[in-house]
Amino acid sequence: MKLHALTMEQMLAWERDGYLAIEDFLNPEELSVYNAAMDQTLADYKAKGNVMPPNIDQVSGVIEHGELYLQLMEHPRMMGVMRDVFGDAFTMIDNELFIKHPGQVTHASWHRDTTTTMHLGKKRVPFMVKVFYFMADVPYDGGCLSFLPGSRHMPDELLPSSDHGEQMPGHVRMNVKAGTAVLFDGATYHAAMDNKSNQQRRSLIYNYGPLFLRTWPGYEPSQRLLENQANTPLRNMLLGASPWPNAPHVFQ
Repeated sequence: MKLHALTMEQMLAWERDGYLAIEDFLNPEELSVYNAAMDQTLADYKAKGNVMPPNIDQVSGVIEHGELYLQLMEHPRMMGVMRDVFGDAFTMIDNELFIKHPGQVTHASWHRDTTTTMHLGKKRVPFMVKVFYFMADVPYDGGCLSFLPGSRHMPDELLPSSDHGEQMPGHVRMNVKAGTAVLFDGATYHAAMDNKSNQQRRSLIYNYGPLFLRTWPGYEPSQRLLENQANTPLRNMLLGASPWPNAPHVFQ
């Protein structure tokens, strides 16, 4: 098996568990730049009268708010990871800025994003893979993104009840350090815990799927982004502006 970014150990862990945490994906300088951008984006968004959900600060379609977010969407190393889990043809289907403040209760109990699984030849291909870039340390009680390892392989009827909440047997919390990238199969059972800490849980989120999927309603890229003549073939593929390309060339 040819891998573009993952080690064989990481690939086996991904196939087994349905999620993967990669530490030090972003360096301290990048974290500083992204955190400043997130604060400015959120301030500008609120200043326009946008109302936040009751339990999280959220900017959907964050790629519309600056080139910096587009660059993270197509981060070269993450593109290698996506090639390892999808193959050479995939697209971006949604993207978010999330800040969960101290004391905020969960915005997402135990659930799957999809029950669809696919096989292309002998390769299992996820219907979607979501990537969280954590911009600050996440303590154990800091509203962790959490997973039930191996649940991507389980039918719905065998999944434990979502009522277990923070007492879900066998769950693993992503109490990770700043700069960690966490990716997971949409079929993996997951949740967000209450933020009982005194710290914000800060993340940028990008969701990818096979190229035949379209961007989720409400996240469609603007014409400004789609018609930008400076777009690379890779960016066009991710934005859905160049469907069904001869995929491998876009990574060159």
